[in-house]
Amino acid sequence: MDSDSEVEALSPEEQAVQGRLLQAPEKVSIISMALNHVEHLLNPENPYTPAMNTPPVKALLAEVGPGETAEEHRDAMLKLQEKLTVANTEYKAALKEAEAFSS
Repeated sequence: MDSDSEVEALSPEEQAVQGRLLQAPEKVSIISMALNHVEHLLNPENPYTPAMNTPPVKALLAEVGPGETAEEHRDAMLKLQEKLTVANTEYKAALKEAEAFSS
């Protein structure tokens, strides 16, 4: 069976679960990279993350606005930590949904 026929064999609900399962780890990764960048802004001793120059990470940083001051950096860090918690929860939920289809 080739990959095209496997995708066609999935129900719309299974395809939706598969989509969430594929997107969730990427979302967690993007938020983590943005969080690493803000941590670097707060403490330059933390490693610099060149991946922050990717469009999705730049967009997320623009959304949370790390600003120029330490207070703005901390606010952005809190926003990113909240987003990371939500993204991790969504990922775990997607894994549970996928397990339901595999059994």
